[in-house]
Amino acid sequence: MKKFSLSVTAVLAMSAFAMAGGDIEPIVEPVAEVVIAPVADAWAGPYVGLQAGYIWGDADVSSYWRDGSEAYSLNGFNVDGFTGGIFAGYNWRVNNDIILGIEGEWNYVSADDTITENEGIDGEQWSWGAKVEQKWDASLRLRAGKDMGDYMPYITGGVAWARVESHGFTSWGSSDDHDATLTGWTLGAGVEKKIDDNLHARIQYRYSDYGDDTWQLDPNNDPDTGKIEYNAHMLTVGLSYRF
Repeated sequence: MKKFSLSVTAVLAMSAFAMAGGDIEPIVEPVAEVVIAPVADAWAGPYVGLQAGYIWGDADVSSYWRDGSEAYSLNGFNVDGFTGGIFAGYNWRVNNDIILGIEGEWNYVSADDTITENEGIDGEQWSWGAKVEQKWDASLRLRAGKDMGDYMPYITGGVAWARVESHGFTSWGSSDDHDATLTGWTLGAGVEKKIDDNLHARIQYRYSDYGDDTWQLDPNNDPDTGKIEYNAHMLTVGLSYRF
C-alpha cells in the first residue's frame, strides 16, 4: 500500500510540473577549444651563414714546346692558407628523417707556395721557378642529410670554381704571369648542430678538383704553352641563421 501511494504521488508531481510548462534541461559544462600550434621544422627552409677555416692545395705547373713535348715542369706546390666566406641554401624534408637541400658558397682565399729550381750550366748557375696563389673559391652543391634530433650529418657535392694565379720567373730575365678561373667538381661531408630553432653551427670538409688551364706563353720565350693543374682540400667551421 505504501509503494502504491509513493508511485501515485510521483506521477502526480511530474504531471503537475508538465502542466505548468516546465522543461527539464540537462546541465552541460562548455568545453574549452584546444588549439594545437604547428611545430617549426628546425632543418627545413632557407638559411644564410658565415664560415672560416684552412685550405691546402696541390698544384703542378708545366710548359710545352711547339711540337707538344714537355719543356719543364714544377710539381707539388703546397698551396695552403686561410679561407673565409659566406654560404646560403634551402632544405626540404622528404620524409621523417631525410633532409635534401641545395647550397651555394663563396670564400676569400689567401694561400700560396713558391718552387725554385737551380741548375749549373757551362759553369754558370741558372734558376727558374713559379709562385702559385689561390684567390677565391666558390661552389654550387646538393646536400643530403639525416635528422638525428639536434644533429644532422650530411654529404655534399657539386660544381666548384677557383681563381688561381701563376707567376713564373727565371734568372735570365724572362717571366710569365697567368690568371685563370678554373672549373671542376667538389665532394665533401659535414655535421650540423642545432643550437636553437634558428641558429645552427657546423663543421665541413670539402675536396675540390678544379681541373686545369692552358695558355699561350710569351712569344719571346722558347716554350709555346703553359699549363696549370690544381686541386685543394678545405676544412671550415660555420654559423648559420634559419628563417
